Amino acid sequence: MRIATWNLDHASNSSRPISAQIEQIRIINADVWILTETCEKVDLREDGFSPVTPQHKNLYGKYWSTIWIKSGWTINNQISCYDNETAVCAQIQSPSGNRVIVYGTIITWRDDKGPNKTSPPWTEHMKSIIEHSTDWRTIQDSYPNIPFIVAGDFNQTRDGSTRTYGTNTCREQLGAELTKNKLSCLTTENFGATGKLRIDPAKGWARNNIDHICVSNKVFRTEYIGAWDHFTEEGKYLSDHNGVYVDLSLSEAAD
Repeated sequence: MRIATWNLDHASNSSRPISAQIEQIRIINADVWILTETCEKVDLREDGFSPVTPQHKNLYGKYWSTIWIKSGWTINNQISCYDNETAVCAQIQSPSGNRVIVYGTIITWRDDKGPNKTSPPWTEHMKSIIEHSTDWRTIQDSYPNIPFIVAGDFNQTRDGSTRTYGTNTCREQLGAELTKNKLSCLTTENFGATGKLRIDPAKGWARNNIDHICVSNKVFRTEYIGAWDHFTEEGKYLSDHNGVYVDLSLSEAAD
């Protein structure tokens, strides 16, 4: 199965054509999508997908996160999250009958000022990591025998590069919480260094990825990890984020 995630930069932003974003989604051809900063106009039903949307829209009248699953897959049930505006979660079933739980979300950004509008940089991000970790543990405890996938915009690089988005403290904290939840982050590769992301012609360097896919330990075999650029062949921006995907095999004994 192919799992993909992409932040669409507040979809329906006039400078980011939805038609071009959907065409890129078709090219990637994933079985399960976790789209962030998206909206109702990004509708994949014509391409045979079924949506799982959060229970509440955000302050822009859009969605922070959505899950889309390909025809032949089944949505068994939607699962409530700690924050039903930011995160979305569902138990889904593959055509071969394997069940997985998919959790899509955004771990908040550097300059989130918090409810009182006074939080210093990265403070709310670190709080969000703990809130997410607690939610992941709660859901996994409720569904102990079903593999867990978490994906979305994590707002931090994890490729070992320096002077990129995030702090070492934030990265260490997220790493510790993933370990507690028996999750492995599969998207820590420096995709620019390995040639999977090209140099942004407007900025002169390749992006360092901040959107991630994490999976239950010792359950999946990783067949391939890929990424695509946030701009077209002509250099026109599709988003302010690149996308990432992973090709996975699930052990028959996992379910």
